[in-house]
Amino acid sequence: MKVTDPGGSYEPTEYTLIGAVPTFRVNQNNTTTAIVELPAYSPLYGVQYTWDVLKTTFDVDGAKNLAEQKTKEVNAVAAADHVQALRSEKEQDKSGLLYNYLVITVGTDDQAITLDVTRRMDQLDNPATFAAIDSTWKLLVNSGAPENG
Repeated sequence: MKVTDPGGSYEPTEYTLIGAVPTFRVNQNNTTTAIVELPAYSPLYGVQYTWDVLKTTFDVDGAKNLAEQKTKEVNAVAAADHVQALRSEKEQDKSGLLYNYLVITVGTDDQAITLDVTRRMDQLDNPATFAAIDSTWKLLVNSGAPENG
């Protein structure tokens, strides 16, 4: 993904925190878990993303540390080869629970041939994220996308 300002000096952990919204997640057994929803913006790639943390984690780690870490993860995904765009969405997982996901558009530089990869925001910092990006690119190449993007 292209950086917003190629001559800029943004750090990989630089972010703008948009808010911190205390809320609850409904669990499968109809109990609730206190969480904090954190929307942030990465000026390096010009992307906004949202993720949730347990309220207890938020109280211990604080918004600054959590936002720096998540921004570092989002920016690492944005910097991966063949990633063309990112967006975050809230969706239900297979168990019916709501989670925030990062939708990663993988494709050619002109974006004529793309395919989306979806990863849960709480699982971005995982080698499987980058393996999914690589395997999606290989699928596109095998389907006719030029190898050099």
